[in-house]
Amino acid sequence: MIVKFKIIIIWLALVILEYCSYANELKLDDLFPENRLIEVDITISDENWDKIRFQKRTRENALPPSRKFEPPPSPYSYAKADVTIEGITYKNIGIRKKGFLGSQDTERPSLKVKLDYSEKNQNIGGLKNLTFNNNRQDRSLMSQFIGYKIWDEAGSPGSRCAYAKITINGRNLGVYSHVETVREPLLKREFGNDKGTLFEGTVVDFYPEWEGSFERKTGDNKKGREHIVKVTNALQGGSGKSFFGAFASGRAWIPTSEKHDKDWFKMEFDDLSWKIGNNGAGYEAGKGFEKLISPNFNFIDQMHHKATSLYLRFPFEIKNLDEIKKTKNLLLRMKCDDGFVAYINGNEVVRYNSPPNPQWNSMATGSGDDGANATFAAFNINKYRDKFRVGKNLLAIHGMNISSSSTDFLQVAELQTNENDYQTAIWKLIDEEAFYKFWALEGLLSFWDGYSGNRNNYFIYLNPETNKFHFMPWGADCLFEKFSRLRVDRRSPRSVRLQGLVAQKLYQIPSVRKKYASTMRGLMDKYWNEEKLLAETQRIEAMLSPHISDYQWRSVRFDSIREFIQNRRVDVEIEINGKDMPLWPR
Repeated sequence: MIVKFKIIIIWLALVILEYCSYANELKLDDLFPENRLIEVDITISDENWDKIRFQKRTRENALPPSRKFEPPPSPYSYAKADVTIEGITYKNIGIRKKGFLGSQDTERPSLKVKLDYSEKNQNIGGLKNLTFNNNRQDRSLMSQFIGYKIWDEAGSPGSRCAYAKITINGRNLGVYSHVETVREPLLKREFGNDKGTLFEGTVVDFYPEWEGSFERKTGDNKKGREHIVKVTNALQGGSGKSFFGAFASGRAWIPTSEKHDKDWFKMEFDDLSWKIGNNGAGYEAGKGFEKLISPNFNFIDQMHHKATSLYLRFPFEIKNLDEIKKTKNLLLRMKCDDGFVAYINGNEVVRYNSPPNPQWNSMATGSGDDGANATFAAFNINKYRDKFRVGKNLLAIHGMNISSSSTDFLQVAELQTNENDYQTAIWKLIDEEAFYKFWALEGLLSFWDGYSGNRNNYFIYLNPETNKFHFMPWGADCLFEKFSRLRVDRRSPRSVRLQGLVAQKLYQIPSVRKKYASTMRGLMDKYWNEEKLLAETQRIEAMLSPHISDYQWRSVRFDSIREFIQNRRVDVEIEINGKDMPLWPR
């Protein structure tokens, strides 16, 4: 009888223990409270902690030439640890450092927690990976929390975000942003399905032959990459008809004074003393542009550390002007690193990354990613149809480098007639309404390191219900700053970002600029309430201040986001309320 009673007691204890464990089980919603910080305590050996926190990315291993074909390997590795979240302990999880270049820190690194590192089925509401960002690039500590919340309120797919106080072996690391990792639970919530293909974009865009550079996270790899190729082809403008392009012969000169500044680009100028070569001028001190540069127009010895400007003159003939007059799109297409001014028969038709009054020793005012610069960017020159003539014509190009110490320089030109309709082709592949909202939110919040700002920090999801790409933000610690910290021309529009190829191509179309402005006005009317936003910053400051570590306090400046909020409306409305938004490139 006593034995049976003991068995019953043990059984009841086990049932109670199991019930309590179940009752205390964390749910996904528990990880994203708005009014407090979640407590995250990590226990890890000193050896493993030192191992992971001193691992780092360099520019060389983050952006190698091989990334064109596949994402570069991660320099970070997992180490075994235990983590207690809100009082619930998860044993033998994996932990590693995370971050690209700007957010790296050895004292309080950003962290990725892999719950199923040792136990396959260990997760919280289906989420197996937790992301804790150190806010190193965000002086206000509020960029991600407020930014993702606005995205959510506006109905644009994206992560949830909360705050976490993280300790390592009892040592306070301070306030982190806990951002919902973009995986199946998020996809199911935002799209109603999780069977599509998900890619992460890290300093990459829809460049020809770069489809392998996107990092697949979930879904059908083959189908997803085929869709990337379709978007790339649509952005290249279809199959236009070139009437000046590859292997065209011309002459080049590296100017040494201003003596020809007023006439070198005119038809009658005497260029017989200039160097003869073929289309494709520049130099490459490393790897990247070497195959695009013709041998006679390789100017590494004359320009590297010596000059920033190059004058190019290409004569060509036109037998009939009918196609030029009738084509839907008359395009100058350029592969350019870094800037240029182009002239047709002595008339300026396009300038890009150029100072207002370019001279013999001028430098480009901006620079882009080499992957983009090695692909054709199309500039519509429809309004200059009358500058072409039957017979002899001249395309003159003033190419400019960002500095004489730059490791590369490139100028490749093509003139083309093209019947392609960019909008129709793109919107067959990318959800139109979703992209406008995503793009305008990046503009409103001034996301300088996102897709439209830097071709970085974004996800694309091929939704099986629409068979179209949807964009989602990531790494949103670079919001709420008027100017980009990257090398972007400060004269560019403030209300819109145009580094991403999809944004850049579409923005050249007047109807797109009109719809973008309308979308921005709608977002501001509904979600940009300065009084409420400023009150929210005060609430967050009071909530976070007691938990900030001494090391973290040195870089905190809460007022930085308040200054942006107070001034943002003026900067945006001056551009979206006119007859047309600012043209860019001009």
